[in-house]
Amino acid sequence: MEKFKYVFLIFFINLIFSQQDKEVRALWIVRDHMANAGLIDKSVDFAIKNKFNNIFVQVRGRGDAFYNSNFVPKSKLVANDFDPLKYILNKCSETNIKVHAWLNIYYLWSSKQRPTYDNHLLLTKPSWLDRKEDDEYISGGKFLYNDNYNIDGEGFFLAPTNLEVNNYLLDVISELSNNYQLDGIHYDYIRYHSISYGYNLNGYEYISKNQVEENNIDISLLNNLKRNAITDFIKRSKFIIKEVLPNCIISAAVKPNIYNAKLIYGQEWDLWLSAGYLDWVVPMNYLVDDNDFIKNIYIMKDNIPEKHYSKIIIGVSTYNQSARSAGRKVSRLKKMNFKNISIFSYNTMSTNPYYWKRLKKYF
Repeated sequence: MEKFKYVFLIFFINLIFSQQDKEVRALWIVRDHMANAGLIDKSVDFAIKNKFNNIFVQVRGRGDAFYNSNFVPKSKLVANDFDPLKYILNKCSETNIKVHAWLNIYYLWSSKQRPTYDNHLLLTKPSWLDRKEDDEYISGGKFLYNDNYNIDGEGFFLAPTNLEVNNYLLDVISELSNNYQLDGIHYDYIRYHSISYGYNLNGYEYISKNQVEENNIDISLLNNLKRNAITDFIKRSKFIIKEVLPNCIISAAVKPNIYNAKLIYGQEWDLWLSAGYLDWVVPMNYLVDDNDFIKNIYIMKDNIPEKHYSKIIIGVSTYNQSARSAGRKVSRLKKMNFKNISIFSYNTMSTNPYYWKRLKKYF
């Protein structure tokens, strides 16, 4: 009988640990920590020590690359003879950490100063920029002749409705998929600046393909077409990636409120998930107020079948709240059966080591 109890106890302990191993504990590593080997070593060592099993490493920030590319300019933060993505893949190859290449898709530039790369898309392809309906500042190229850019909100975005833009981005994804043995590809800024954008002049090519008259467009139909442009890009990218890397996890960082994501930013991520266009979605639930945070989770529960919960990794922020506040959210998520969590970001832990010491007890 004692022997039976001992065997049962061992089985129960192994079961608990196997379940923990299946849970996603992810960490975003921003490009500042991808600039050289020393910074990468510190971030990966932190992830290993603290049992993170997935890391989203930013390799495309503002139209530049933290990897070797034939057509994307390499970041000025990186030495010409160093390949950050190759280095971090090699470093993690003997660990249980999955490395996801994190790409800012449509986000192109945010500084008020012009890029120092002559081949940056902002300078070479101004016709690819998204704009509002009557925005002559962008459509007329006026920003090209001004050293201090008039930044609207977050900055300059590429136009999802422009077919040349999406073909270029698919080439970016194809190059990465063919040149690196990636565990995952992670999309960020896979959206519009806001719903008031989407009026790129060449973007009407996409609309005309859907047999809509340019001067007689129903606004709800136009917004559907805007969303379809992004959804179509995600569908096409899936086939490109899976053909080369069949086990690659395709994910996207998305706005956490399903309704706002769809209506304001063109992200119909519930469809992307249910249709299998993405393997994971990562809602960036960065709200500080606990009630607001949980409200977004209840909206997910009301709209997403429970069978898809394992494909949802909830993003919890650290830059705007205390470790205790973030920890409360982690605890609440686990009680609500959302056990896959990603922390934004390593920056906080690198500057404040005591933050993680307080937060990790909630995992």
